[in-house]
Amino acid sequence: MINEKQRININNILERAIDIGQRMLVTGAEVSRVERTINFICRAYGARHVDVMVITSSIIVTIRGADIGVLTQMRRVPPQNFDFQRLKALNQLSREICAAPLTSDEIKERIRVIDTMEQTSLGASVFYWAMIAASFSAFFGGRFEDAVCAGIVGVLLRLIQYGLSRTKLNAYCSLVLLSFLGGMLANSFLWLGFDIHPAAINMGNIMPVIPGLALMNSIRDMFSQETISGLLKSAEAIILSLLIAAGFAFSATGTIIAYETQWWVYLLTSLVGGFCFHMLFHGHIKDAGMGAVVCMGAWGFTMLFLALDWNEFAGYFAGAVFATIAAELLARVYKCPATIFLIIGVIAMVPGGALYRTMFYAVSGDWSAFGMQGIKTFLYAVSIAAGIVIATAIWETVKDRLVSYQKAHA
Repeated sequence: MINEKQRININNILERAIDIGQRMLVTGAEVSRVERTINFICRAYGARHVDVMVITSSIIVTIRGADIGVLTQMRRVPPQNFDFQRLKALNQLSREICAAPLTSDEIKERIRVIDTMEQTSLGASVFYWAMIAASFSAFFGGRFEDAVCAGIVGVLLRLIQYGLSRTKLNAYCSLVLLSFLGGMLANSFLWLGFDIHPAAINMGNIMPVIPGLALMNSIRDMFSQETISGLLKSAEAIILSLLIAAGFAFSATGTIIAYETQWWVYLLTSLVGGFCFHMLFHGHIKDAGMGAVVCMGAWGFTMLFLALDWNEFAGYFAGAVFATIAAELLARVYKCPATIFLIIGVIAMVPGGALYRTMFYAVSGDWSAFGMQGIKTFLYAVSIAAGIVIATAIWETVKDRLVSYQKAHA
């Protein structure tokens, strides 16, 4: 039988493990990583059996052991708010706990320090948003004038988003309103007599708000047999993405046809856009630089397949495979989650522009084009997710065999 002091202690440790898992999920970790982290921490303190269930809105953990009995705790998870530096710090803390277990109070203090880390300032986020909008406006076929206008609209949208965040307006309503205003601002340049392309401006500004990262994570979860979590997260991401794209498209004018993008523009804008995305999500500048290189390389692989007249979905698959392998290698070098590099590595392939085109056709009443573009958009996402999952599975298999070989010959 365990005494009351032992039960209180293990209860506190379980609570700290869930604290870490909850924060990792909120800051951008995939479900499988959160489950493994909680499992490893609990086992480091003597739990012999650990059952962890993580879904979009909650974490449930049950631990068993001869010295601890049976304990269960559940935690509701707040909405995601990607923060790469916090995710990296939480991952490092979990590694330290597993290597040399800390007391509950020590873990609580470390978590408090992570919670109070300095966030990206409003001024910096305005700059990064503008750079992302300008870069992806050019990436999706906009001219220089379109990119400049997209950056100006991006500044205004980030300030509007900040103002809306200070109100009690529902987050979904805020994003839909923000997207509608973005479309109106893009059109305002036409009303002022500028020769610009509103669709390119809209597609540049849709990238910072579209939940493409959450959608990619949700599809990865489904491929990794985390079906419930994946379905819940993907349903939420798809609905929100459609609402945002519709908001931009409802106020759109002009044609959806963009201008032809040169190969060097693709590479440069994916590099700049990837870097600024990483910094917008409170990343470290060194990690942002490497993530941007991965982003450029992944899109380079996609362009190569398209240049060779391969199926375009095979190109997206190949780009995702490259991004996954590069992210796993960088994760080993920098001792951090591969997600930090992988999410940015595939950002240029996230079908934000394709989703905008889908909703543009819908609001224009072109249902045939809407159906075809919608299917293509879905297949882009599936191709990216399949490349990530298959490359991860191969990587884990090779890694396990290398570890087994080293142990056998040690």
